[in-house]
Amino acid sequence: WLMPIQYTGVLEEYFAVRKAAGFFDVSHMGRIEVSGDQAEAFLQWVSTNDISRLQKGQAQYGMACQPSGGILDDVFVYKTGSASFLVCVNASNREKMLQWFLKQQSERFPRAIIRDQSAELAQIAIQGPASKAIMQNLMGVQIETLKPRNCLALEGMEFSGLLSRTGYTGELGYEWYVPAAQAASAWDRLLKAGAEFEAKPAGLGARDLLRLDVGYLLYGNDIDENTSPLEASAEWVVAWDKGEFQGHLALRKQQKDGLTRQLAAFEMVERGIPRHDMTISSKEQLVGKVTSGNFSPILQKGIGLGYVPPALCKEGMSLEIDIRGKRVQAKIVTLPFYKRPKS
Repeated sequence: WLMPIQYTGVLEEYFAVRKAAGFFDVSHMGRIEVSGDQAEAFLQWVSTNDISRLQKGQAQYGMACQPSGGILDDVFVYKTGSASFLVCVNASNREKMLQWFLKQQSERFPRAIIRDQSAELAQIAIQGPASKAIMQNLMGVQIETLKPRNCLALEGMEFSGLLSRTGYTGELGYEWYVPAAQAASAWDRLLKAGAEFEAKPAGLGARDLLRLDVGYLLYGNDIDENTSPLEASAEWVVAWDKGEFQGHLALRKQQKDGLTRQLAAFEMVERGIPRHDMTISSKEQLVGKVTSGNFSPILQKGIGLGYVPPALCKEGMSLEIDIRGKRVQAKIVTLPFYKRPKS
């Protein structure tokens, strides 16, 4: 995939999303359909979260783990029918997750049907306070009733597919899974529908700034196969009471034994921009590394995520980030860094 880092400029696109709306082509993400009478049981096994809680038209965030508890990927699962689901996986993990799904299916759930829909469906994210008005103008359907983490099938209109109220920016927003054959015309129509709101196409540069503002995790930076959901401060996506799932024994042991490191959020107290892989110190001792860091345009300060000993994860704790050979003061804060204003 050739993906734009920016169109007109990262900051311009960032503020378009915070103040109006931005359109992201995120078709590089993977989309895997799971169906059949063992579809729910299959997803209960591969996801840490409780898929049985989903009603048709609802979406759920979870993680897929190895037996060791390491995170293979973080995923969004959409229940599209009584026995059908769409699973969105990260772009870099699409082939890995597809093959892993097929392996789990062949070993444990032969009646689950796994189909890669990545080429059949494009994926467009419409994010920002004006996104609801734009989608209503474009589709003529009552988007008003679509609640967060809910989705609806688009039928009997010019464009089809699946529309969900989800996103990666911390703003009101939608993700549109549109048939690939309709994608180019859908994108053009979005640009026209968004013009009166000063909405803009946005690239991966703005997307990364926006997700960090709210502390959303980035696979390969903040989480990977050597990181568990507990270490990533994501125990909330682990449904301990649902029964067995891949990695549950390792996670139970880790919960019992205690963590040696945990993902924490920090903001800079002194002037400085934290970056991935910079070292974190406390009282002259090296205690961890930055996994994600940048300067937040809306907060006007440096912010970041990094792994440190759990004892240092308390709000207000002082840290130092090594920025170009100088230790710069930071402090632990509670996520999100930024919370969108109530409409």
